Amino acid sequence: MGEHFTGGQKHLDHFLRGYEKKLIAAFLPLVPSWMGTVTLTLLTFLWSALIVLSGYLSVKNINWLWGFSACIFVQHITDMLDGEIGRRRNTGLIKWGFYMDHFLDYVFTCAIIAGYSFLLPPAYFPLVLLCLGVCGGFMVHILMDFSITGDFKISFNRVGVAEARYFLIVLNTALIVFGTGLFVAFFPFIVLISCVALAVIVCKSQKTYALLDKNVLKQKSE
Repeated sequence: MGEHFTGGQKHLDHFLRGYEKKLIAAFLPLVPSWMGTVTLTLLTFLWSALIVLSGYLSVKNINWLWGFSACIFVQHITDMLDGEIGRRRNTGLIKWGFYMDHFLDYVFTCAIIAGYSFLLPPAYFPLVLLCLGVCGGFMVHILMDFSITGDFKISFNRVGVAEARYFLIVLNTALIVFGTGLFVAFFPFIVLISCVALAVIVCKSQKTYALLDKNVLKQKSE
């Protein structure tokens, strides 16, 4: 990954892509000159800590989930703006941005799962660990697929990170209105569906990569 590093060129094909462009256009003029791509990227540490705190406090007062949702939304904004600011100001931090942005995506994912874990009974701890492992599996797949194909795809069937974020905001709203009982009942099914989705993606992907290998061997033998 030298001169032609393509990690900064994401394959963005998801339902909310048009909406994201409008958000960037709306918030970009509000970014002060002293706030650069590094600051915007590292703010994810703050949003992650606040999400864990909001999840912990929501056990006694469910309205803290509003703060949880606010952190998800604000992190969405700063996550989009860091790359856009970097491109417009030509900071040149492409590899740093690629590394830190996706490392912090994992940190943020862990924070979200930790925040929700406070709302679940202790017996669900193995499921929480499984959920964390599956989320990590999706991230490993994305990065490994990029290393093989050179195409940085961050969505599956037009469902990407943005759609996942807003699903969680809707989920939090439902938990505030209807209580956490529904979440406790459906969390095992959410984890199960996630496991099946990861298994399907891995199964399809390994077949694709095996075919690539066979084509290479065929070309060498000709």
